[in-house]
Amino acid sequence: MENSSLKILVVTSIYPTQQNPSLGAFVASQVQSLQNIGLSIDVIFLDVRRSKWELLKGITKIRNRLSSNTYDLIHAHFGYNGIPVCFQKNLPFVISFCGSDLNHPGLRKISRWVAKHADACIVKSKSLLELLGQPAVVIPNGIDLELFRPNSQHSSRRRLGLYPEGRYALFASNPSRPEKQYELAKSALTIACQSGVACQPLILQNQPPSEVPHYLNAANLLLLTSRYEGSPNVVKEAMACNLPIVSTEVGDVPQILKNTHNCTICKPTAESLAKGVQTVLKDGIPSNGRSKIGHLSSDIIAAKVLDVYHQVLEKRNKP
Repeated sequence: MENSSLKILVVTSIYPTQQNPSLGAFVASQVQSLQNIGLSIDVIFLDVRRSKWELLKGITKIRNRLSSNTYDLIHAHFGYNGIPVCFQKNLPFVISFCGSDLNHPGLRKISRWVAKHADACIVKSKSLLELLGQPAVVIPNGIDLELFRPNSQHSSRRRLGLYPEGRYALFASNPSRPEKQYELAKSALTIACQSGVACQPLILQNQPPSEVPHYLNAANLLLLTSRYEGSPNVVKEAMACNLPIVSTEVGDVPQILKNTHNCTICKPTAESLAKGVQTVLKDGIPSNGRSKIGHLSSDIIAAKVLDVYHQVLEKRNKP
């Protein structure tokens, strides 16, 4: 089956909105990359943040869409978004697990149930594969290497209104999310400052993808203090901009950063992270991350997702 003849229905509750342009940006990026190689894709957005009843309404939304359109396959992103898909039996469906849908014990039970009803499962990292406990294909999110690339730190800081001579550690998440451990990041920077290496946090949240490269290029390092992750896109985006990284050992970050200069994996303590910050800032040079992630470009990842689609459809069409 030719790519141009494939029509996919995407079902997700993580997708950029006017109010939250960063929500599910990686899903929107994957949709765009699949469209770029010839697929036709429609999206059903389930606004579960507004109401959990959206999952139930999703059954009707999917049924109505299928009655008026012809699709080859349904691709749901995030575990519980597969629930309404399970109530239709005519089309094969693929489910992508994104991180907290498997890391969170309560959501993990739901995700495992959905996985048993799916034709194929995609996880972002090997650690998520272990949590899923059943067969799946490991495909990290891809990176738009045209959008995320090294740029002038001075111009990026001027755009963001930052001090030209300041030192900034990028914290790329909502500080109120407990699993991101913003207090740990602040404690690490305080200890680093007390040791003579001053660096202040630069918060990145609720920004459209087009703005994210400016934050990455304005910072001196990315500080990731998460308790758990799947395959955090911001790490790969930082690498694409040659930004040094200090991170806890979460998700696939140790594997992604392997042999990348001026990037370090630390224990989840303020002291260990502070030491990592000090080391990176004293080195003071960019990483070589961009040269390490060509295999994660969005077009290469799109081809891998397409291969999953073809395998599912071939299996369904066998007599």
